[in-house]
Amino acid sequence: MDVIIIGGGVSGLSAAMYLGRFRRQVLVVDGGKPANRFTHASHSFFTRDGIAPGELLAIGREQLAKYDTVELKNGEVTSIVEDAGRFTVTLADGSQYQTGKVLLATGLKDGLPAIAGIEPLWGKSVFSCPFCDGWEHRDQPVVIVANAEAAFHVAKLLRVLTADLVICTNEPAEFDAEQAAKLKEHGIRVIETPIARFDAEGEQLTQIVFKDGSVLPRTTAFIRTWLMQPNSLAELLGCETDEHDMITIDSGGRTSVKGVYAAGDLTGQARQVVNATHQGAWAGIAINNDLIAEQW
Repeated sequence: MDVIIIGGGVSGLSAAMYLGRFRRQVLVVDGGKPANRFTHASHSFFTRDGIAPGELLAIGREQLAKYDTVELKNGEVTSIVEDAGRFTVTLADGSQYQTGKVLLATGLKDGLPAIAGIEPLWGKSVFSCPFCDGWEHRDQPVVIVANAEAAFHVAKLLRVLTADLVICTNEPAEFDAEQAAKLKEHGIRVIETPIARFDAEGEQLTQIVFKDGSVLPRTTAFIRTWLMQPNSLAELLGCETDEHDMITIDSGGRTSVKGVYAAGDLTGQARQVVNATHQGAWAGIAINNDLIAEQW
């Protein structure tokens, strides 16, 4: 096997296409749990704006079918062991594969605030990215659940799309004097009262309920999440990470471990479908170029 790609999201499939077009023997192992599976649509991807994430991946898989050296396999990688420049990849079903190149493209996991009622609404009426989901909720009553610079940054973005904007810090506010003045200037109210729960009708947020019993009617929330690596593979391989636990790569997706590459969200770059696709493409090109350099 020339390359094993772990993760069948847009970055992994993009890399597989570039490699397949050079007749590289590629195995794509995918657990079937992309981070955006919770949302109805992916946005801002040229020619595919508003497409369902599952449909986008289905198109990619269909188009890969003509490259007979690319194999797609459903499964979970449990370990990777390197020996003398070769990697043995073991799956949960016990099967093993050997390769000279590994591409990590498993994305990230979202950690949600510990607020009752938030999980069923995630990706439906609760979001994290104004670029991904702000437009669909323009001119609606929106709440930002965050504090300090994170809340201020999102407020500046969303204020372009709606004038009915409230920040709930869920704790004492940490805005500096200039930020507080700007929020007031733009009519953005700040509520520090701790949140008890999110109320909803089905998947539609209806109101924020605070611990003092007061309520705030809202139809959309933008929250601050924290991002986590979905597995320990990079750590097991010894890949260098930054202060945010994101995998460090060069412009071709090469990690600090020879023969190991990474692409997409797990590298900490802009978390957008179009960027993950771009990174996967460049990783595929880099892997192919490195294989040619070794062969020649």
